[in-house]
Amino acid sequence: MRYDIRNHQQLRRLLLLGGLVLFSALVEGGLLGRSARNTVAGASYQELEKLNRFVQSSNAKDEAMKAFRQGRDQIEDENWTGAAATFISFVADYPKHKDVDAALYWTAFALKKQGKFAEADRELERLIREHPRSHWLDDARAMRVEIAGQTGNRQVVERELDKNDMEIKAIALQSLFQSNPERAAAYVADILKPGSNVDRRLKENAIDLLGQNIGPATTPMLMKVARDQTDTKLRKKAIFWLGQSGDESAFDLLKEVTMQSTDTEAAKAALFALSQHSSPRAYELLVELARGSSSKELRREAIFWIGQRDQEAAVDDLTKIYEAEQDLDLKKHILFSLSQHHSQRARAKLSEIARSGGDVEVRKQAIFCLSQHSGEESVEELIKIYDADSNTEIRKQVLFALTQTGSARAQAKLLDVARTSDNNEVRKQAIFWLGQQGGSQAVDFLAQLYDSEKNDGVKAQLIFTLGQSDQKAALRKLMQIAKGDASVEMRKKAIFQLGQSSDPEAAKFIEEILK
Repeated sequence: MRYDIRNHQQLRRLLLLGGLVLFSALVEGGLLGRSARNTVAGASYQELEKLNRFVQSSNAKDEAMKAFRQGRDQIEDENWTGAAATFISFVADYPKHKDVDAALYWTAFALKKQGKFAEADRELERLIREHPRSHWLDDARAMRVEIAGQTGNRQVVERELDKNDMEIKAIALQSLFQSNPERAAAYVADILKPGSNVDRRLKENAIDLLGQNIGPATTPMLMKVARDQTDTKLRKKAIFWLGQSGDESAFDLLKEVTMQSTDTEAAKAALFALSQHSSPRAYELLVELARGSSSKELRREAIFWIGQRDQEAAVDDLTKIYEAEQDLDLKKHILFSLSQHHSQRARAKLSEIARSGGDVEVRKQAIFCLSQHSGEESVEELIKIYDADSNTEIRKQVLFALTQTGSARAQAKLLDVARTSDNNEVRKQAIFWLGQQGGSQAVDFLAQLYDSEKNDGVKAQLIFTLGQSDQKAALRKLMQIAKGDASVEMRKKAIFQLGQSSDPEAAKFIEEILK
């Protein structure tokens, strides 16, 4: 298996300054699937590029660089034992070579990959001691800190924590959490204390590390940041990790921030954190906020998270909130939340609202939300609404909703409406959506419909819709219309659509017309 350089570029970035920020973003988005310990493995893209550059620019006849090429190839092939032996030999055979520092670094790297951490540490210590101006110095310091948890070399970690190199300091703090969590927590307490002048990026990393090492010693520290921090970004980060912890001791604080904070961003973060709690108390609070929060924005957020709960009570609570609500915007949000709950009862409620004689915009939202419920039952319900309602706006919305279902029955209904409806505006809408769905069957139908159509408005819509298609059959139908239609206006519209095409056949056709 070849060594994946791109993968290690990503992993290394996770490790270096700001990496822990990315780690939390991945967790928040549900994207992190690898073990966190894997983020410290491997070489960065930059390191391999540096190695490749001077190997590739060297004299091919230089025996020393031939050895380096061999070591480089072994690294790429993940032959760690061979690579370590090659670079050790390089140092022994060419002790005065200008790149002996790089050989020491890659020796340590290959030893680390074999789990020989003490041996790797000795090579790194030698590099730092004998080559104080090496371009590999920072990489060596970072690797020493990275493996300090395995070597037990706590002095290396604490020495780096006292320096101002933010990248290595972040790695040192992570390593200290692995080897001595209590000592690490004490450092974080100092970093996060009021009035601290520490770089805010390191503060963010420190909060992420508290969240990743949640426990009796770290939860109170996160709670203090969530309660007292004036920097909203740092406060939100602490709130996020409290939500991930599932710790009941944090519940009251999250509730307080959500209900009482004047910082809207912090309140929304706390509401999200509460939504991650599976406890009945958290759900009850979501319902309370959805019903009566003074902030409309928080009400919308709470309504959304209720819909994400996979429990029957959510349908009842959302229905009650809907029936008591006067704000049309919030009513629409409730309907969307109901659409996320894929139960028969939720679908029945949406259908009831879609059929009612209430506000048209609310009904249109209910119709769309019905289309988000999979299954032929929703398709049949939408068709019944179309057939029973004469309101043009409602019928157009049903046609759009049918296109969201991917159902053959829905496609058949669109074809029927396009062919037989007595409302030309509705027919034009059906024609448009048929064109958007694409496929040769739809194009053939539209071409045939054009030939039998009498209404100029519908014919114009057919030309426009054919012009949106990338099917050759559509292009050729437009050329046929442009060349020989009885209506000059329709010919002009077809030529215009051909002019919008990037197909060489269309360009050639227009050139022929211009001759």
